[in-house]
Amino acid sequence: MLVATATVFAQTPAPSEKADALAAAARKGDATTVTKLLDEGVDVNSKFRYGTTALSFAADHGHLEVVKVLVARGADVNVKDTFYGATPLTWAVSPAMARKPEHAEIVGVLLKAGAKGKEDALLASVSSGETATVKVILAEGGLPAETLADSLDAAVRAKQTEIVALLEAAGAKPRPEVKMDDAQLARYVGTYRNPNGSELVIAAAGGRLTLGAGKTGVGPPQPVAIVARSETAFVGAEMPALKVSFTIEGGKVTAMVISPASPANTFAKQQ
Repeated sequence: MLVATATVFAQTPAPSEKADALAAAARKGDATTVTKLLDEGVDVNSKFRYGTTALSFAADHGHLEVVKVLVARGADVNVKDTFYGATPLTWAVSPAMARKPEHAEIVGVLLKAGAKGKEDALLASVSSGETATVKVILAEGGLPAETLADSLDAAVRAKQTEIVALLEAAGAKPRPEVKMDDAQLARYVGTYRNPNGSELVIAAAGGRLTLGAGKTGVGPPQPVAIVARSETAFVGAEMPALKVSFTIEGGKVTAMVISPASPANTFAKQQ
């Protein structure tokens, strides 16, 4: 009896082995095995290297049925890995593996399950010309007018006529550039430094501001044009995802923040 019991235990995978099997099944798209392992008690949110989960693997590989199983079993749709800071939605929108038609459907499943980051997902999908994914995201609704305007701007520049039509049908309207004269632009010109000592330079050229690297070499290799949406809000002329917010105090520009905001992205103007 003792021998038989020992044999049973030897044949039963340790919990960590079962978790590894869950990751492998998610990568392969084996929904049957994923379901079986979850039924056997494997944590649906088991974390693997760099904090990735089975849902991230399935979303990246375009395995729709596995994604559905994992989401239905309570997988965290907003978990971020520790290497890229990417969520399952990030991987579904911009997969490292070959893109499949299922990726767009996965985006829809994740959004319906409460995935955050819809705005960035739309901009990324427009930039990559993924019409099917754009349709899915727009169908979810609830997008800010600013995001729709930035997406429309990117689609128009890329001559993506089908996506332009989709965005316009969703209510996207072009946001006019706020024009400034040389005297107004001069207020922003100068060197800006963050708490780490990195520097960026704002210059004026051709009636617009440009953002470039300072002496520390941090920043774009070539200055990029930024256009005014208001006195304090600017976006990249060729990359609407780049957002620059200026602080104006007493009529003087004192700082700028590069989106997304963080201490390292806050730059004080050097007087």
